[in-house]
Amino acid sequence: MELDIKSKYSSMVRNGNVDQVLTYLHELYENMPIPSAIITQDFIIEDVSRQFLEVFDYERNEVIGKNILTYIDLEHHDIFLNSVKKLDTFDSISGVEFQMVKKNGSKIDISFSAKIGNKYSENTLNIFCIMEDITYRKSCELNLESKNKEMSLLLDNIETQVWYLKDSETYGLVNKAHADFLGYTVDYLTNRNLHDFLPREVAEECIRGNKEVYSTKKIIHTEEWAPNYKGESRLLEITKTPLLDSDGNVKYVVCIGVDVTDKRMYESKLKETQDRLQSLFEGSMDAIWASTKDGIIVEENEAAANMLGCDLREFIGSKITDFYVNPEDRESFRNEVEEKKSVKNYEIKLNRKDGREIDCVFSSSLWTNSKGEHLGYIGIVHDITDFNKTSKELQDSRHLLENIIDFLPDPTFSIDKEGRIISWNKKIEELTGIKSEDMIGKGEYEYSIPFYGEKRPVLIDLILNPSDVIDSKYDSIKRYGDSVEGEAVIQNSRGELINVWAKATALYDNSGKLIGAIETIRDITESKIKENELMKVYTAIDQGPGIVVITDINGDIEYVNPKFVETTGYSSEEILGQNLRILNSSFLPSEIYTSLWDTISSGSTWKGEFHNRKKNGEFYWEYATISPIRNKKGEIINYIKVSEDITIKKKAKKQMDENIEYFAHLVDHIRNPLAIMSGFIQIKIDDEETKERLLRQIDRIENIIILLDKGWMDTEDTRRFLKKYDL
Repeated sequence: MELDIKSKYSSMVRNGNVDQVLTYLHELYENMPIPSAIITQDFIIEDVSRQFLEVFDYERNEVIGKNILTYIDLEHHDIFLNSVKKLDTFDSISGVEFQMVKKNGSKIDISFSAKIGNKYSENTLNIFCIMEDITYRKSCELNLESKNKEMSLLLDNIETQVWYLKDSETYGLVNKAHADFLGYTVDYLTNRNLHDFLPREVAEECIRGNKEVYSTKKIIHTEEWAPNYKGESRLLEITKTPLLDSDGNVKYVVCIGVDVTDKRMYESKLKETQDRLQSLFEGSMDAIWASTKDGIIVEENEAAANMLGCDLREFIGSKITDFYVNPEDRESFRNEVEEKKSVKNYEIKLNRKDGREIDCVFSSSLWTNSKGEHLGYIGIVHDITDFNKTSKELQDSRHLLENIIDFLPDPTFSIDKEGRIISWNKKIEELTGIKSEDMIGKGEYEYSIPFYGEKRPVLIDLILNPSDVIDSKYDSIKRYGDSVEGEAVIQNSRGELINVWAKATALYDNSGKLIGAIETIRDITESKIKENELMKVYTAIDQGPGIVVITDINGDIEYVNPKFVETTGYSSEEILGQNLRILNSSFLPSEIYTSLWDTISSGSTWKGEFHNRKKNGEFYWEYATISPIRNKKGEIINYIKVSEDITIKKKAKKQMDENIEYFAHLVDHIRNPLAIMSGFIQIKIDDEETKERLLRQIDRIENIIILLDKGWMDTEDTRRFLKKYDL
């Protein structure tokens, strides 16, 4: 019969994902101390242990693929076949005795045990067989009575535990292996009651089994838990063989025990591993299936059915080519697998049951049996439809990002963590005169040559390798978290020195790992010129003799110059943010202020005088000009007031007005007497020379009076004249 290609065991063994586990299990299997074999339901040997080959003197290639009946004595074929047939009813069989044939033709008595896989599964499993060599045990049983002493000496040199019972409760003789297991001497155990050395519960359990042998007079194979000398519970596989006297009564019972604790543990672990592998197969997120050479699917997991939109049962038996978008792909893929034995990451397109196409990556290997015969193919398929879609979106995003960087208004370039250039946009091409294709991929500070004429670290290198040396090359280095900015002087493509502002920022991947940096450069040469001009204006304002105040559109103070501080007594810290009303002395009528706001808010300039109060309470006068400040849109954003302290001028003018009024009155008092004197002189004085002299003096006085009448002249001549005439 052809090997069942649906065998889950075969699938598991040949599944590339579990090679490591199977290698480990195979090593355990190979080193089992008892001959064992794995056969198919048709009794074809698929694998044997090293002990099997040693016991029966065969090479591996002489037994693999052969029918196990070939190695069983012809007369015992029926015993084997009948015992295996019991596996239809029982989970396992054990203790079946028959003879097997060695390579040299000699026969070996063996105790046959077998266990089949889950027989309730839809797929059959192979049979795991153990052939315990019982040749020596048979010999012991046949010669026990006549050669008791010789047997005892011989048994003391084997690892198998041997003892015989005088009755159901009493030991006769024991070998050293059994005595050592229990932790007693051979002499102590000889003719000893079981209650003397075994715990009561264990002793009672053994006695019940022994009584069964004595009552049935039949060989019994049993497994019993017994404590060893360490107090550990160990599982013994025991064969109890009754020896009858001439009357047919049980004379004694020969017991042979093998510690199978580790064996059972191995079998349990093997089953756990099989279950675990099955769970991995069923729980895999990737589709897994096996197909014949003709492409008929014979096994698949739930993920495969889900991927193709099929029911698991309807998928089994279908042709894999039915799911290929291009059936020819299957033929070319199969040829490649047969040529290379295995192929990984072969991209194909498959059709789901609903007609939707999906992109897949197919990895496959040949499926062969123990003879190396090609049975079909085992494949693992991963749906990469979403991955391809995401990859395309990422590529589109990357292309978009490259375009964005390429068309940024400022010269921009970026480097990876190793300092290699990964982007060089159009603006930086214009700035340097070097194309991106001549820069991409270059490292070793190549990006600094267009700017400085030499290889050297630049601002972007501060992100990857902070250094004081780089700091010294830039003005006003500032750091903000993962960014750094500064100013420098570089040369452009025409060899002209220009002022630039640059900013470099770290680049991270999704996991937060530093992968590079990006730097943006801006030509600020014109800004620098304007900045210098503005600095001159600022210096003139800041150091000028006039009082300067800048407010927002609500009159809240944003700037005052030192002259304001000197005049008002308020410091900059105190006055900034305050409203200009803080200086109002309430001396002037409110209508003046209303007119002022109407004027400046309409965009015009207002000029006039203010009566203000200083911080210390003193009053002062100022003459001010207030004008609006507009932005590029023509919107009023601030007001500027330029004023002069006119307190002293106001006082001087008042004094002058008072003096003028006084002298006007004085002139009137002088002019009247002079007129009288002039008339008197002309009438009373006859001497013409004297008259003329007096009249000349009166004319001089009148000229001075005319000058005084025009306005007060605080001159040295005036003071001398007034003093001369006691005026």
